[in-house]
Amino acid sequence: MEHTNIETRDAAIVEEMWQTVVPGARISRADAIQPALNWHAVSDMGFAFCDYTIGSTMLVESDPLDQVVVGRIAGSRVAGTYRRERIDTAVPFMVVDRPLEVAFTGRIAGTAVSFSRSDFEDGARRLSGDEGLRVRATGYAPVSEQRLRYWTRTWEYARDVLLRSPERTPLIQQQARMLMLEASLLTFPTTFTDALAAGRPARPLPAPVRRAKAYIEAHAAESVVLADIAAAARLSPRGLQYAFRASTGRTPMQYLRRVRLDAARADLRSADPSVDTVAAIAARWGFSNLGRFAAMYRGEFGETPSTTLRS
Repeated sequence: MEHTNIETRDAAIVEEMWQTVVPGARISRADAIQPALNWHAVSDMGFAFCDYTIGSTMLVESDPLDQVVVGRIAGSRVAGTYRRERIDTAVPFMVVDRPLEVAFTGRIAGTAVSFSRSDFEDGARRLSGDEGLRVRATGYAPVSEQRLRYWTRTWEYARDVLLRSPERTPLIQQQARMLMLEASLLTFPTTFTDALAAGRPARPLPAPVRRAKAYIEAHAAESVVLADIAAAARLSPRGLQYAFRASTGRTPMQYLRRVRLDAARADLRSADPSVDTVAAIAARWGFSNLGRFAAMYRGEFGETPSTTLRS
């Protein structure tokens, strides 16, 4: 991926930078740029991600052309118009097919991420399992507050990995790109989210999280560390932590603990109290400290392991 960090007051360069994310971006009117554009971005074939600040009085028309663009622009005097409708640019929005017009005065802080239409459709088909799915936008604002929070957490992770971290390995950067694509697909209204809502009431988990959960459930009785789960998910351990928590509200190791507690509870319920012991069942599921196991068990199920064994 190509990284760009630049500071400029030249309107032509400002326009050129925006065009690396939104190919059809065009500055229609611009006064003196003060403070200067501070631009931090990364780009690759079919993908771009940027974070910027700029001060001016400016009118910008951004046509996504063959891209899907998700952006956010915060400032005290910003007016955005999309599909002949005034939109709140401080809330992440998606631009597809038609131009976005933004007028602002004073300092703004923005971010944008763009994907090729083909990558966006391929991602939707992979997540839905429907190879014939055609992705068409049905709105521009997040479908719910929960999805907005999910997108924001994923964006924060991607910004840290792509723009701030010194550990810019190709694998980690590609993982961040993939997570950002999936979060955008799941957050903004399209025929993909409509199909999911019609067929499944819950938001599907991203593929790496599904792989991680499947690995945890299959190997819960074995010695498992985070690196094992990350390898099965095809993510770095750090990337898995972000993706798993964003999607499920807990870490992979917390999920492993819950799977083991559920398995121990099932064994306790079916055990013969004259033969089996709490300690043996706890050890079977990786709990070597009986006191800690009992405390966690009671916290989850509201009773002690010995009560379950005797019931």
